[in-house]
Amino acid sequence: MDAGRFRTALRLLATALERNTEPDLAVRIMLNLSHVESALGDRLAALRWCDEAARLADTPPTRALVHSQRATLHLNNGDAERAAALYDLAVPALTGSARANALMNRGVLHLQQWRNDLARRDFQEAARLYDAGADETGWAQAMHNDGYAALQAGELVVALEAMDTARGHLADLSPVAAAVCDQDIAEALLAAGQTREAVGLILGAARVFAQSRLRQHQGECEATAARVLLFSDPRRARRLARQAARRLRGTGSEWWALRADTVALAAEASLFTPDKAWLDRADETSRALRQLGLDHPAQLLDLLAARQAVTTGDLNRATALLRRGRTTERDSLTERLLESVALAARSLARGRRRQALADLRRGLDLLHHWQSTFGSLDLASGVAGSGRALALTGIRVALASQDPALVFEWSERTRELSSRVVPVRPPHDPELAADLSRIRRLTITEPEEGSPEADELSRLRGRVRHRVWLSRGSGQIGEVVEPSDLVSSLGAEDALVSYVWDRRRLHALVITDDTRVVIELGPQEPLVERLAGLQADLDMAASRWNPALANAVRASRDRRLTELATMLVDPVLSSVGDRRLVITPAGLLSGLPWSMLPGFIGRPVTVPVTATRWLATRGVPVPHEAAFVAGPDVARAIEEVKQSAARWPGAVTLTDDAATVAATLHAADGADLLHVSAHGRHAVENPLFSGVLLADGPLFGYDLDRLAQVPDVVILSACEVGRSTQRWAEESLGMVNAWLHAGARCVIASPAAVADDEACEVLQDVHRLMAGGTPPGVALAEATADRPTSFVCFGAGW
Repeated sequence: MDAGRFRTALRLLATALERNTEPDLAVRIMLNLSHVESALGDRLAALRWCDEAARLADTPPTRALVHSQRATLHLNNGDAERAAALYDLAVPALTGSARANALMNRGVLHLQQWRNDLARRDFQEAARLYDAGADETGWAQAMHNDGYAALQAGELVVALEAMDTARGHLADLSPVAAAVCDQDIAEALLAAGQTREAVGLILGAARVFAQSRLRQHQGECEATAARVLLFSDPRRARRLARQAARRLRGTGSEWWALRADTVALAAEASLFTPDKAWLDRADETSRALRQLGLDHPAQLLDLLAARQAVTTGDLNRATALLRRGRTTERDSLTERLLESVALAARSLARGRRRQALADLRRGLDLLHHWQSTFGSLDLASGVAGSGRALALTGIRVALASQDPALVFEWSERTRELSSRVVPVRPPHDPELAADLSRIRRLTITEPEEGSPEADELSRLRGRVRHRVWLSRGSGQIGEVVEPSDLVSSLGAEDALVSYVWDRRRLHALVITDDTRVVIELGPQEPLVERLAGLQADLDMAASRWNPALANAVRASRDRRLTELATMLVDPVLSSVGDRRLVITPAGLLSGLPWSMLPGFIGRPVTVPVTATRWLATRGVPVPHEAAFVAGPDVARAIEEVKQSAARWPGAVTLTDDAATVAATLHAADGADLLHVSAHGRHAVENPLFSGVLLADGPLFGYDLDRLAQVPDVVILSACEVGRSTQRWAEESLGMVNAWLHAGARCVIASPAAVADDEACEVLQDVHRLMAGGTPPGVALAEATADRPTSFVCFGAGW
């Protein structure tokens, strides 16, 4: 039974019943038979065995066991009231593992009714009882359920930690036991914004249940899979949800079938414009859910319907639904964010812009407080997707107002979906360091897909991500800077250009000491078209060609850059004059080599994550302690680092076999300036596995957590590491962001391939200027004024 091999359990139990002569033991066997038949989807057989057991139960403990099993059957059938009454009769009369089993089932009832505190109390007591009885499997199951209750309560890190621990004990029992764990872990990953991993786990679990012909488990898993797929593939989600509802009704589980109906309705709302008929079906489903005590799914559906009612113009219905679905502090973040979106939509429909923005701000504040519990940049960036609708609505409202102060506020709020959280330095983790070392060794050989080495590499990467996710956050969030504070910091020398994208059109907000203006740049399509080939042009131009072909390649690159400058640079030049530029780009512009765009060539440009972050980290001091590292197989890397290091007395220089990851981290820890010349690699699927290749393998983004003190200035003379992977709502994640998040003030890197000669010569000049007191961003501009490169200064360049 623990392993999910229910048909084998059924045969063994039937044999046990034939051989048994003791009435008390017969009751226990029959109740186990009832449990197995229920798991196999035969509700009537499960009830018959329960009735048989009741006729034989003549002691308080055996009668309590019957009450507990009947309660579970009623729970599966959606009769929460009768189930609760029977559990309350059973639990006080039971001891040991029997009490633990009843507590586990009652905890599931509390979970279904969203009474997370009561559920956790039952699961934790069950875990203690199982532990006292040396029942490792029972203890692990209780731990897993406690993790799921923590997930419902919004404690994501606690949930992941508990589920991860439990899976280590349960997964080896059988494929079914592993699938049960994976089904719930997929929900946690979905909450963490790790949709790709969640989809893989949940679909794998569904296949296991299907192969084992466990119809109830399969239906529940299909309903969960539909929810996981809701945003990435709503058509498939709708199909799966409908299939799950049919399967679950076939097993008599109306409780779960209605939850699947809810997902199907949500999928339809994202596929089609909901009409009155959809709203009526949503209302009918919500009422049915509430009749079964499923107030939480009903609340979720009411809030979703309220938002849709606004789009149909039925504000009275929207108001009634918002009243019925009103949230409290005990509700999950999902419902509270959805309520904020629906309230804002209603306020906008009533022409109450100020109230709408207040609703949106309140929702984003909730999200930021939740994010502050995470210590992982990966996790904080992933869950930022929960605020996408809020941030996008705020941007559109601000742009419609043409109020520069409002546009600035929402530009910052959108960009700060993860960076507003104050980072925390995690403690040293020897196991994590060992896993990263093993990944380094496997990465050097580039194992073939499907080989044992490739499988191990995938497993280790997953384990690293999960371990980092379990780090706790600071619990602190920063405030968005006021425009007046920004203006006083910009002074007469600097200008802010914030490119703002509302998923339809691009705008530029320009702020100087005497100007605040919002400039419309046009629709996104022409821009996206020209950006599409830019990466290839930049990479090809950095390669060696014969002179005729090299001229043609450069001409293609320069033509594309000129066209982009016409769209992005020319419209802002009259407002910024000859000032230095602080640029906060929209997500689709994150890989642009700003210093190569005509109009910006030779002009100091720095690209922080947000203006707020630039304000907090500006004023980079002149470095005193410097470290230089040359990776393998870069033609002029040693020359580059040695010539550059000569500008800094006492600089540490690592080359050849000495340029290992450990030595680099040791040299960087406490240095003010770190320069690495090496081949770079951007990992699209796992951005924090992007890195620079050193003597013993890549230095990854995850390695940076091992630094006690991060250099103020980091120069990455490596191809590609300036690239970022785009996440929801303009979130970016890559090697540059990893350094900035870890605490670096400024990172100079390239989003494209860089010719060795170009990097060697330009960066030597950058160091010459920096050693003379010139800030990094200004030094880069001066060094490239007559030879534009794709190097960009990220963060606070001065």
